Amino acid sequence: MLELKVITTYVLASADNAKTFKNDFVVDAKEFYEAISKRHRATHPKLIAAWQAGMQEFEGDERRALEAGLQREIERGPQTQETDEETEAYRKLMDEFGISPKSKPMRSGEIAKLISQNEEFDPMFKVCSKMMHRTALSIAASTTKGSLDEVIPLLASTGTGEFLAIYDLIDQHFRARGVQLP
Repeated sequence: MLELKVITTYVLASADNAKTFKNDFVVDAKEFYEAISKRHRATHPKLIAAWQAGMQEFEGDERRALEAGLQREIERGPQTQETDEETEAYRKLMDEFGISPKSKPMRSGEIAKLISQNEEFDPMFKVCSKMMHRTALSIAASTTKGSLDEVIPLLASTGTGEFLAIYDLIDQHFRARGVQLP
């Protein structure tokens, strides 16, 4: 939510910022789908290995059914056709927009600095990034019941505050400028 407030402020500041963000969004979407495909290709061998290890407990018809399923999965391989197609669609869009294939989207922290909101942005970004990091699940799994109770009110109040701030930014923008078609 905090990132959305920073981005909203940045986009509403100028047409150039809006165009930059539009281009960054296309690059970011391409990177997203590309990462999903790469992740699936990288983890598919682990899926196969786990399947093989888990089959050892079964016998008879159940085992034969699992072996047949495993064989189909091995033959199919990583299922990346849809995400590969999305990646390619965004690559084509980048080409149409004249965006370099090596272009990288601006990070939210950089945007926050550009609009002088990094002092407000950085601390909550750190909290949210820690909670969303892939190790957060293992940390959460190893804590005792109620140990993260303090975080819930923080996230709820931050989310509500940011949502209201975004609404206000958009409302002020349209009150001052009205709706202007391109």
